[in-house]
Amino acid sequence: MRLLPLLLTLLLVNPLHGRPVLDKPNIVVVFLDDCGYGFLSHTGNPTIHTPNVSRLVQEGANFPQFYSASPACSASRYSLMTGRNPRRSGLGAWVLDPASAKYIHPNEVTLAEGLKDRGYATGFFGKWHLGSPNSNNGNTPNAFPLAHGFDSCVFTNVSHDYSNAMLVGSNPAGTQPIAGYEILASNLLTNVAAYEDLTRRYRDLSVDFIKANKNNPFLLYCAPNMPHLPIHAGSAFHGKSLAGVLGDCMEEIDAMVGTIVSTLETEGIAQNTLVIFSSDNGQWILYENNANSSYGDTRLHVGSAQPFRDGKGSTWEGGVRVPGVWYWPGVIAPRTVVKTPASTMDVLPTAFALAGEALPSGRTIDGRDIRPFLSSNTFSGTVPTFQHVYTGASSNGIYAARKGPWKLHIALYSQTGNNYGFTASQGTPLLFNVEQDPHERFDRRAQEPAVVAELQGLINDFNNSVNTEQTFWGAP
Repeated sequence: MRLLPLLLTLLLVNPLHGRPVLDKPNIVVVFLDDCGYGFLSHTGNPTIHTPNVSRLVQEGANFPQFYSASPACSASRYSLMTGRNPRRSGLGAWVLDPASAKYIHPNEVTLAEGLKDRGYATGFFGKWHLGSPNSNNGNTPNAFPLAHGFDSCVFTNVSHDYSNAMLVGSNPAGTQPIAGYEILASNLLTNVAAYEDLTRRYRDLSVDFIKANKNNPFLLYCAPNMPHLPIHAGSAFHGKSLAGVLGDCMEEIDAMVGTIVSTLETEGIAQNTLVIFSSDNGQWILYENNANSSYGDTRLHVGSAQPFRDGKGSTWEGGVRVPGVWYWPGVIAPRTVVKTPASTMDVLPTAFALAGEALPSGRTIDGRDIRPFLSSNTFSGTVPTFQHVYTGASSNGIYAARKGPWKLHIALYSQTGNNYGFTASQGTPLLFNVEQDPHERFDRRAQEPAVVAELQGLINDFNNSVNTEQTFWGAP
């Protein structure tokens, strides 16, 4: 009988809004840049205060084993948008620069396109990094967000540390850098006033988007540029954190999350909205010991992926294990902990299932519908076993695989050049039980030959799948 109140809540309309809570729920994705696992209060940081994200953890679902699909920017964002492994992108690189000829292929079906098919309004505010119109691709409009399902957008084309990075907004009357857009700020690396204001700008745009679309289903994709270097916070947060500039930056992002959630509540649609909080990869470990980088003294600006090894660029856990929080009041029970692994590739299949959108045909979707993890009382069925092939530097090659608690490395890479005393190859891989040994210290290959063979088979099957299917750009 304890299930009856919950079932009645789900079957009835939201009394403040008039829409059944399971009827095409709104989807809000907050996707940080270079946020290491240890940057938040709920993951153990003692001096960065993030009470709003902690609230989502307390009142929603925490995924301690949540993964980005790649340890680098463009590849990770590709997978979030498509539910597909970065090796399938055909981009040929894990990071696209402003002059890259390639971009997310128009034949890909994105999260925004699928939800738009179901009547969702779609807004994007943040870092794009999935292609830029330029002379190498004929200044194609297919490189920018409007071509991939977004109705409106304000975004940086790449990370703000490129000297020619731009802040761009959709504008039907605009002509720069291509038709349908306008340039709001240029040369972001040296335009401190512009990139110091990015988080505030994205916050206000998100609030306006929610208010404008509260009566219909919507997708809000908010992707702050921070804490990617160089880090800054808005003037209202200068000197606020015990953790210095990194803390100021993270606490401003946390406040932004709080404002988004409070807006959902004020507008009476919190129960109609699934909020997902995560990051594209771990912290930029390359700069953790650099006192004289192009970004200045970055030693206290990089942060940590503790308790995991390494960071951005690496398929060690610190490069790909990221915060994962899912919040949906009235559907996800408070203090839910999902102990099994999940990834950013699971976002698209789950959102499509919630919206009643079929998965796209003619391609492999690597993510899973994980609705039963959110509420087994509400969503029946079994989630397929987590299995993932890790890709990395710098052309999205295969580095590792995981199934269950076991992770097999067949190649190693760190931006620091440190392999921590290990070597790995296809013939002599490394095997770790990352649930018992999250630091990846004890190689179990000799003791677990059957597990090694199974994971090698997983890699072979994946490689055969990609080579057979190809990518929309051709060979992987």
